[in-house]
Amino acid sequence: MCSYYGKMIIGEYMENTMEEINDFIVACDNMSNSKFIFANKRIGDVLKSIATIKPVYNAIAESMINFNFTSSYKVATSKLGEFLVPEDRIIAFVFCLLKAIDDDKININELLIKHFPTDDDKHSSYALFCKKTVVAFKEQIVNKLNGVNATHKKNIEKPVVAQKRDNSIKERLEFLVKDVKTYVAGSKKIKGSKILKQQYLDIIDMLLLAVSKDDECYYKFLVSLLDENSGKDKELKNRLNSIMAIVDNKE
Repeated sequence: MCSYYGKMIIGEYMENTMEEINDFIVACDNMSNSKFIFANKRIGDVLKSIATIKPVYNAIAESMINFNFTSSYKVATSKLGEFLVPEDRIIAFVFCLLKAIDDDKININELLIKHFPTDDDKHSSYALFCKKTVVAFKEQIVNKLNGVNATHKKNIEKPVVAQKRDNSIKERLEFLVKDVKTYVAGSKKIKGSKILKQQYLDIIDMLLLAVSKDDECYYKFLVSLLDENSGKDKELKNRLNSIMAIVDNKE
């Protein structure tokens, strides 16, 4: 069982090659080279590649720590005719942006009209949107992974490979995490939490993905992160305790 937690767990113990992340690069390139009419499909393809390529998923998970998309998006859209992407948080921002568009929380058509005006057709606006978001997103992830590889490939002790979780325990864990997600989604807010409800749901989604991929060495960190930000909600803490009991038992 892995015993590394915190930021290091999410971003550092991996050997990355261009071949490993090729499908992600292709998905991003297809999106930026596509026409606006196919935007939703291309965004779905990028998100699917993220979910299935572990190094990319890990890099994004690390970038999400202490990131507030709601406030960043307000700043990004604060001026008509401009889209102010936070240069220091591009990975987290663009991932959340693509996810919000895919979930129909942000209308990409309205976004292009208000913040990516051009003298040409909508395709030009879409091309500009891709250049400022998905192209920069791809480049930053590639650079990040190459940097991690160069720095840690020879010097970092590799984590112990986690044994495959018994299916019945995995199913129980998945059920409990989904139950927490349903509870939080149905609440107006998390009383006393230091983060927003949507940020909390994003962490739950990371945990669900980790469970589905049997990435046990991420469990305790993510559950602890949820617990630390559960505020004064006793019912939420009780549900998290049930999850933590399973996680602790597998160390």
